Amino acid sequence: MNRVAVHHSVLDPRDPVACVLAARAGGLDAVGLHVAAEPEAERAWGHGAGTPLLAALVDVLLVTRVTTLDVGRIDLGEPGADATDDPRRRTLDLGARLGAQFVTVRAVDGVDTGDALASLAAQAASFRVRPVLVPAGDVREALTAVAGTTAGVVLDVVPTLADPEEVAELIVEAGDALGYVRVPADELGPDMGAATSLLATLPPWVPVVVGTPRTPLPVRDPADPAAPARAGAFLAACRAGVDRLLVHPRALAAERGE
Repeated sequence: MNRVAVHHSVLDPRDPVACVLAARAGGLDAVGLHVAAEPEAERAWGHGAGTPLLAALVDVLLVTRVTTLDVGRIDLGEPGADATDDPRRRTLDLGARLGAQFVTVRAVDGVDTGDALASLAAQAASFRVRPVLVPAGDVREALTAVAGTTAGVVLDVVPTLADPEEVAELIVEAGDALGYVRVPADELGPDMGAATSLLATLPPWVPVVVGTPRTPLPVRDPADPAAPARAGAFLAACRAGVDRLLVHPRALAAERGE
């Protein structure tokens, strides 16, 4: 079955431990964590492996059996492996320590994306982390950029706007270059209506991520004792929505007794 993950920006980006606990409560398999390139992330993770948060986060991952899908992000214009203070290496090292499968990457104006990705993929290989490019526009341009490298792409799908035939074609075109599919959290719920089975052709080894909502969610008070239960219930509803996106039409027919 496809792993289902949540990016911790969906909840409280300041508390990745709470995100892991919410993912567990909501029945999700994995989390995606910001460890670089955002002000909040730089403050929390700027010391890399020496960050006090690391031990607590590894412990809660082990206890809950939630895994880390990806860490992010690396901007392709950052210094390379020969720099004295290499933010790319710090991000990759944190990804390896957290057991991440992917590191998200963003293209930068003035930098050749294909060459930069090839260099980053070679560097990331020693950390056993795979770069995935988050498209700034057309996902097919991103697929062209990663061609010939071991990097992959993130496919963003908005169920209320997506053309099912186009989604199915992109899944086939991407092939092994497809890292994971990301769906906005506010597009998910137990009843997916006409979007049911939208991702039915997605290979079972490709994860699906509950991503940042298109419309901001109400700000949660971390001091509210009911906040963890609400976060878990919210993610459980998102998980149910993902299941509806993945269900095959033949399985739907069986559910109806047809």
